[in-house]
Amino acid sequence: MSRPRSKRPGRAPARSKYEQGISWAGAPTSATRGTHSKLSILRRTLLLMTVCGIMMFGPLVWKLYDIAILHHDEYQKRASDQQTLDFSISAQRGNIYDRNGNVLAMSATVYKLILSPRDLLATVPKKDSEGNDLDSEVYQANVALRQDQMVAELMELIPSLNREEVSKKVHATNSAYWEVKTNIEEEDAEVLREYLTEHKTASYLYLLPDTKRYYPYSGLAAQALGFVNANGGAYGIEAVYNDVLEGTPGRVLTNKTAGGTERYNTYAEYIDAVDGYDLTLTIDATIQSYLEKTLEEGIKKYDIQDGAFGIVMNPKTGAIYAIGSSPDFDLNHYSTIIDGVLLSQMDENAGAIYEKLKAGNTEHLSDSELMAKAESQALSDAQNTQWRSKAIDSRYEPGSVFKAVVLAAALEEGLVTESDRFYCSGSLRVADREIKCSNTRGHKDQDLTKAVGNSCNPAFMEIGKRLGKDKFYEYFEAFGLMEKTGIDLPGEASLAGAIWDRDKMGEVELATASFGQRFEITPLQMICAFSAVINGGNLVKPYVVQSISTGDGAVIQNTETETVRQVISAETSQRAANILEKVVSEGTGGNAYVAGYRIGGKTGSSEVGTAGDHTLVSFMGYAPANDPQVIVLLAYDRPLPRELGTHCNYIADGTYISGGNMAAPMAGPLIAEILDYLGVEKIYSADESAAVDVPTPRVTGMTVGDAEDALEKKNLKCRTIGTGDIVSRQVPSSGASIPGGSTVILYLGDAVPDSSAEVPDVTGMTYEAAKNALEREGFFMRASGVSVYYSNSTTAASQSVNAGDMAAVGSVINVQFYNVVEDN
Repeated sequence: MSRPRSKRPGRAPARSKYEQGISWAGAPTSATRGTHSKLSILRRTLLLMTVCGIMMFGPLVWKLYDIAILHHDEYQKRASDQQTLDFSISAQRGNIYDRNGNVLAMSATVYKLILSPRDLLATVPKKDSEGNDLDSEVYQANVALRQDQMVAELMELIPSLNREEVSKKVHATNSAYWEVKTNIEEEDAEVLREYLTEHKTASYLYLLPDTKRYYPYSGLAAQALGFVNANGGAYGIEAVYNDVLEGTPGRVLTNKTAGGTERYNTYAEYIDAVDGYDLTLTIDATIQSYLEKTLEEGIKKYDIQDGAFGIVMNPKTGAIYAIGSSPDFDLNHYSTIIDGVLLSQMDENAGAIYEKLKAGNTEHLSDSELMAKAESQALSDAQNTQWRSKAIDSRYEPGSVFKAVVLAAALEEGLVTESDRFYCSGSLRVADREIKCSNTRGHKDQDLTKAVGNSCNPAFMEIGKRLGKDKFYEYFEAFGLMEKTGIDLPGEASLAGAIWDRDKMGEVELATASFGQRFEITPLQMICAFSAVINGGNLVKPYVVQSISTGDGAVIQNTETETVRQVISAETSQRAANILEKVVSEGTGGNAYVAGYRIGGKTGSSEVGTAGDHTLVSFMGYAPANDPQVIVLLAYDRPLPRELGTHCNYIADGTYISGGNMAAPMAGPLIAEILDYLGVEKIYSADESAAVDVPTPRVTGMTVGDAEDALEKKNLKCRTIGTGDIVSRQVPSSGASIPGGSTVILYLGDAVPDSSAEVPDVTGMTYEAAKNALEREGFFMRASGVSVYYSNSTTAASQSVNAGDMAAVGSVINVQFYNVVEDN
């Protein structure tokens, strides 16, 4: 049993380790309190730092993550936009040349004024003069003020701008590229440069080079060439060959300073623009001008209501020398209506459209709004009308011109010969119809050549009947009249519904089709088919682009003649051509005659509709007839009859409405003008040679007898004025060129010729009457138009100097004659 230890005085009792750190009440001692306090402070500090760190740096980290990861592409683009200049360089569009190298379309350097509304915003300071941040409201007020100033400055620089549009664009601060104005010419660009330099606008307002399309010949070949708009080639050749012409734009990408100045460094990227290729056309600017002049003159002369069209082509190759359609327009201002008739029609159409809109005004627009809408639609319709080419994108009834195709088919099949006889009583009964001839009195008995020359409908109804509908269709297809020609121009008309189905063609349909009525083809198809009749029998593909070349002239593509098929034999072609030549020399095409040239062809007159006041008159002519170098289709749509609403066959001046009386007289001189230009030599017959211009010999100082002998040797006559035996003066003077057979005036003694005289009116006179009337006044007549001037039916249609005008005595007056032709 243990005993308790004794307590020694002055010595504290021993304590356990537990008791050493714990008081009697369980409270820590001062030592433990210090240690615990330090740990607590550390923990609280770390916690506080963690919380503060999260609160302070968390949003920053998140923002960095948002910028660098989530919206990397967006912010990279913003930085790139702020730090770089990136703009395209326009490629030079290729030129278009005519067949002789004359520039029909070209591009020249212009400029466009560019504004960056976003960079304009960057020019507004965000701090005051002492470097303190501006209040938000103050800054926004400064921004608005700067934008208003920019609007005012732009309106002062370019008053033609729309202020509302300018204000809207300037305030679109998310945009860095707005084309304020394009197509700025160098003269105006220089004025802008001075302003831009003076105001140091390079960071937000600057000029960029661009190109603009110019057409040096204005409206020449307008529908064929087409034009360029903001999207590139819009019509014509410009549209078809847009990919060839436009080239590839270049690009410049460089750094820029805060002030917008371009910095050149190793990071700059330059991609050169690749210019477009050039085109050389088959179109000849001179021949095109001849054609367009002829179209315009005919429209005025015959009071044409629905325009005209024409095509000039090489019948052997298919190369188009000229192609035109009215109304025309200026390619440099392609949206402007310049044709008087079209302007008048536009006003009428606006009224009709207005009435239609007003009747169905579901939008409850005001009268002024309806009229504005109607005028806009009428303008758009008129623009589309002038941009169209009737020679390509319209179908028409060819009329008697088509008889050449029927003739060739029948000759090829051996169904007719030149010795065949045809009787015409003035009409022919087919099934239940009485179909009249153009000559209602009848052509009576005639051989094939006469029947073609007379454009006799009953004869061709008989020829069509011999062919039958199956052969008719076979040749219709063979001559390319059931398919597009494939010309390299846009808008070739669809042929759907243009002709009856073979199974539905009856006797009446075959009869009317045989003389070119009640079916439709395009003018381009007709000239190609006619060419096959007279060029040896080959259907050729028409084309307008001869070659494609680089800017330095290296040809990369050249168009060769493409023969689609041989339709008839060369022998048949020659027989048909011989017959068609006599249409001009002896038949309804006589008004196309020109001395010195062998012209063949066929007239046409198509009655459109049943009102009797809409006829399309045409003529297809080619020359020289023995070796065709050129073929011309000329057509005038709807000469205005002097009595509307009736089957009136005359216009106001008394001209009979027909292709022979209207188209042929215009086509003959056109063909001669083209052949002269091409250098085709004239070959005169014996009768023609007698009337060819000759130089007047000098006979002054001679006796009257000697003078008569000298003039007779030149096929000239004379008459005297005054008394005496010695010629003192002569009219015309020596060396003047006058037609053979003319009468020279010899003045004797003191007789003096008048210096000028009034030109008499010879229109409507016969050849001899007109010649005598002019010579009585001291003028000389050069006749053209028909091969036989002495016929009683041959009368003067026009004269080169208007009746009543004063002209120098001895002047040569050109007088065109014509025969009244019933080929309608």
